[in-house]
Amino acid sequence: MCKLKLAFLLYFVIFLKLWAQDPYFLDAKYPVHEFKTALEIIEDSEETLSPTQILTDSSLKFISSAEMPRFLKVGKTYWGKLNIIIKDDLKGWRLHFEDRLIGTPAWTKSNGKVDTYAYVDNVLLFHKKTGVEYSNKERDVKSNWVLNQISLEELPTDKIITLIFKVKGNQLGFPAYFNLSARAPSQPFYHQIFQFNNSFNIFMFGVTLIILIYHLLQYVYLKDRVYLWFSIWLVFCTFTFAMSIGLIIGSLTNFRFAFWAVIANGVFYSFWFFGRAFTNSKQKFPVLDKFMLGLAVFLILEILLTVISVSLFNVQTYFTGAGIHYIILCVYTIVSLVLSVILVLKKDQFAKYFGFGSVIGSIFLLMGTLWSLGILSLKKFPIDPYGMGMLLQIIIYSFGIAYRRQVLNNISKNEQLKAQETFTEMQRIKDIDDMKTKFLANISHEFKTPLSLISGPLQMAKFSNNNSDSVSLSIRSFEVISRNTKRLQNLIDQLLELSKIESGNIHLELTQGGLIQFIKSITFSFESMSERQNISFNTSFPEELNKAFYDKDKLEKIMVNLLSNAFKYTNDGGLITVSVDYDETHYVLEISDSGKGMDKDEIKRIFERFFRVEGLEEDGSGIGLALTKDMVDVLNGQISVSSKKGQGTIFKVRIPYVLNLLPQDISVLRKKDAIDYSQTTFEDIMATELREVFNNEESKIENNNENIALVVEDNEDLRLFIKDILKNDYRILMAEDGLKGERMAIEHVPDIIITDVMMPEKDGYQLCNSLKRNSKTSHVPIIMLTAKSQEENKIEGLSQGADAYLSKPFNPKELQIRIKNLIDSRQKVWNHFKSLDLLLLSNLDINSVDDVFLQKVMSVIKSNLDNEGLSVEMLAQEVGFSRAQLHRKIKALTSKSANQIIVEIRLNEAKHMLEKKSGTVSEIAYSVGYSN
Repeated sequence: MCKLKLAFLLYFVIFLKLWAQDPYFLDAKYPVHEFKTALEIIEDSEETLSPTQILTDSSLKFISSAEMPRFLKVGKTYWGKLNIIIKDDLKGWRLHFEDRLIGTPAWTKSNGKVDTYAYVDNVLLFHKKTGVEYSNKERDVKSNWVLNQISLEELPTDKIITLIFKVKGNQLGFPAYFNLSARAPSQPFYHQIFQFNNSFNIFMFGVTLIILIYHLLQYVYLKDRVYLWFSIWLVFCTFTFAMSIGLIIGSLTNFRFAFWAVIANGVFYSFWFFGRAFTNSKQKFPVLDKFMLGLAVFLILEILLTVISVSLFNVQTYFTGAGIHYIILCVYTIVSLVLSVILVLKKDQFAKYFGFGSVIGSIFLLMGTLWSLGILSLKKFPIDPYGMGMLLQIIIYSFGIAYRRQVLNNISKNEQLKAQETFTEMQRIKDIDDMKTKFLANISHEFKTPLSLISGPLQMAKFSNNNSDSVSLSIRSFEVISRNTKRLQNLIDQLLELSKIESGNIHLELTQGGLIQFIKSITFSFESMSERQNISFNTSFPEELNKAFYDKDKLEKIMVNLLSNAFKYTNDGGLITVSVDYDETHYVLEISDSGKGMDKDEIKRIFERFFRVEGLEEDGSGIGLALTKDMVDVLNGQISVSSKKGQGTIFKVRIPYVLNLLPQDISVLRKKDAIDYSQTTFEDIMATELREVFNNEESKIENNNENIALVVEDNEDLRLFIKDILKNDYRILMAEDGLKGERMAIEHVPDIIITDVMMPEKDGYQLCNSLKRNSKTSHVPIIMLTAKSQEENKIEGLSQGADAYLSKPFNPKELQIRIKNLIDSRQKVWNHFKSLDLLLLSNLDINSVDDVFLQKVMSVIKSNLDNEGLSVEMLAQEVGFSRAQLHRKIKALTSKSANQIIVEIRLNEAKHMLEKKSGTVSEIAYSVGYSN
């Protein structure tokens, strides 16, 4: 009974106390109810209070919500109590904790944790939770994390309900807030749900994300670390703006401050890594680079220490600040500003650009840190200084990277251009060296051929007069020596003329009058050549021009070189035309031929000093037309050429004959005796330069000696000289180019071939390779006789199958001995086969062309041993040779005729069969092809 009285008394006291706090009557007719005057709040500094104490302890001193300051204390827990009476059902109604901070970044939003307890008659009706630091599953209302809401649907009607609230601020240092209001479904929000996403932050998030993706792709494509570090900096900027509009940060319930501190402050320290890459400070400014790197590393360490202290030691943050973090950030900003100014003062354009952008960013960052420290008020500055600084830097450095890429591309292009110029110059020098090397090879060939024709007859004369104190020459040898001496002199004169032109040490020696007669005399000196070569020679001349000034020596060289080229390239039955004309100031020479002609590439290079058309090595040293062009230039004239392959060539020369158009800086000698070219033979003018090109007698067999020697040489004198050396011991065949030499070798199957290397149609290397691969001529020894005496030339010749290699000028006796030794050595091949037993040749593993040929011959004979009709003609047909070719081939290899080989094999087989007693004599005779 006593206990019942005590309980009643306690209930009465509580009732009186509740009645003393007037309950708020919530009428559902009105959609919004605010509880500012009805809510009482108490601070729980020690965090020792409980819901029951708040409900029952009358000693607690509450303060009306209307009397509380706008911002509660940071880091403190607050309790609130509200008595309400509900008249109608509150279906869909919610209780809101309204955040009155409008326009601030999203990470400032929401209480950290809110616990709501509902009591009716001291009985706990429910315990509901909301707040960003409760997980979404724990929150009573699954709305956006910014909105702290609980449902009121469960509250009973017509009863006094006591609502107890425990509210804590969030981890980023923002204080708790109440601002309670009950709202019907028709008025669900106290503000737009995304009101904190102000347009600036949304805009910055979108722009930063797009720029990040662009530069990240640029890095993937270009692999430039500037793009990488700029992208890393943009990642921090993008995440920071993402948090400012409510992305990411709302999904974190723990370590929110640590995440925010690392990301938001990452904008500052990653910036200097980007700066180091942009300015290339490590190479350009190594000392300054250490300060830039040290500043970034220092800030990283400070942020990490701040995060660790907040996480482990529960250091209270205050509006995202912890301890002296913003003070250090302010110092960092000042140092950054100093470094930026230093970069601006550098002479490097990239350092200046980056420093300029950094100065602007540092100024806004300094404003932001001073604002965060409460030193600077930004009421008149409606935009976040941190965001504005990042925006300006993103714009500046986006253009800066593009500018940097353009500058580097220009530098790269210039370097590539310089490299290309260097390469071009190197290639030009190489080409010149190659041309000079080729020129020297050609000119050495031109020198060595006449030297051979001079030294050869002299040596032959000495050998033929061994017992005499004097040496005598035949008329033919004397003429050969004389012609080639003049040829050497002509070559030397041409080289000296080129040297004079190059050095500028050349003068005009002008004569006045008789120009047309002078040209006629040079032209008509070629008539005998046209007759010998069966070439039609047409001329056309105007009346005499007595007032003309001209240099006889230069004009002579021009005419002779052009006419010599025309005759060299025109075949028998062709046509050469020379026409002369003049106007008031110039005379014009036109020389046309119906010769071989040239293609476009050859025409472009025809006047190059070291150029020779490939395959036309008989055309001289390659300096004639170059000298002609130089001579025409010396006379202030012009020369042109038109040509078509196989249709001929036309050279046209136009030269002034009046003094005012001739060179003025060259001395003029007007009295010079003219040479009477009408009394001068062609040989005197050109020595042997314009010899007969075709000689039909070269292909004839000169005598009936048993052994045949084929001489393939483009120089006529040298061919005849070699013929004189060998004519007593061999029948001589001669060919003036490699193609004719190959045809004659296959047709006649000579015993020895002497060939030059540098020849038209086919050179010596090609000729040697073709003949050594042909079964008809593979056995024929080949001696290469050439001016190319370098070691690599010899190796190339020998690798093509040449049996010997002689350099010009050569010793005639050495040539005779080498030929004899090569022919004698072939007998060893036959002796080798005989020693192996002729009947077993088909079983041997042999590879050479000659061995295969002999094996095939023996195989055909062996398979037809019992054929009495086996003949040389039949054997030749089986092996693919003519009778003459087969005879020459077998004779060369075995010193026996084809018929002798057939007989020897038959008798050899009969011998073996008789020794083995394989049958009677008659049977064995029939089996080897003898019927008698």
